Amino acid sequence: MLHLQGLTKTYSNGVCALNQVNLKVPTGMFGLLGPNGAGKSSLMRTIATLQVPDAGSIQLNDLDVLADPMALRRQLGYLPQEFGAYPRTSPKVMLDHLAVLKGIRAKGERTQIVEQLLVQTNLWDVRGKNIDTFSGGMKQRFGIAQALLGTPQAHHC
Repeated sequence: MLHLQGLTKTYSNGVCALNQVNLKVPTGMFGLLGPNGAGKSSLMRTIATLQVPDAGSIQLNDLDVLADPMALRRQLGYLPQEFGAYPRTSPKVMLDHLAVLKGIRAKGERTQIVEQLLVQTNLWDVRGKNIDTFSGGMKQRFGIAQALLGTPQAHHC
């Protein structure tokens, strides 16, 4: 279970993006909906440890996320609305690189996981092409593949 308690984030320009957010998310897959400016991206960036909250806590099962952000990052699957990849890089090379960052060090295991994700997201036939030449839908499929690295569980997303 993901448990947020008293999560607060105010940016340096004075915008209060998160104000005492309390939320319990059980195992499963969930969407985060709301109007522009509601704090959805701020909340997700904070949960993903891409920014530090001013106050509050984030627990994922027994893990204190703010105390051990690297433990969360090894298991987190996160696909933001906008994401980037190195220019002139293929999805195969990029996924391999991201797998190393996720802690998948064994080359054989990494190769198997990367190839499986490329097949699963229907990118096998373009595995050697540059991501920056992909259509919008193909880029989103690559984003899904990178979010699935490390086999995150549904309650980790």
